Amino acid sequence: MHRLELRPLFGDVDVMNIVYYGNYLKFFEQGRAELMRETGRPYAELADNGLHLPVTEAYLRYRKGARYDELIEVQTTVAWIKKASLRFDYKIVSNSNPSGGIELVTGYTTHACVDLDGKVKPLPAWVVEGLRQHLEPGT
Repeated sequence: MHRLELRPLFGDVDVMNIVYYGNYLKFFEQGRAELMRETGRPYAELADNGLHLPVTEAYLRYRKGARYDELIEVQTTVAWIKKASLRFDYKIVSNSNPSGGIELVTGYTTHACVDLDGKVKPLPAWVVEGLRQHLEPGT
């Protein structure tokens, strides 16, 4: 599991000082970008090779809202990898509670591997090899 700590900015929250619901997708993206960077092969390298991983499906389950400047952690894993697609799973927890993390949001994003023309392409072997270490146990 990859862990990314961050604090929501003022621009991430609504008038009630709670993170706007759509911004959790941005936090998911930060989590998966950092997970890929941790493999030693960042997303930019995939793009440099003319490939992209657009989101084809997104799911979020909201349990509790994060607040401005609250220390949160984005936990990212890889649920599965297929020939030309993969899925990242996420859990966002609050680390502001001294007794332990409180689950705020869970979800996933599914991605297809495509070229610049949007044509589906197999995931490069180096992407698969790098992400295998982040596969959820039992997959």
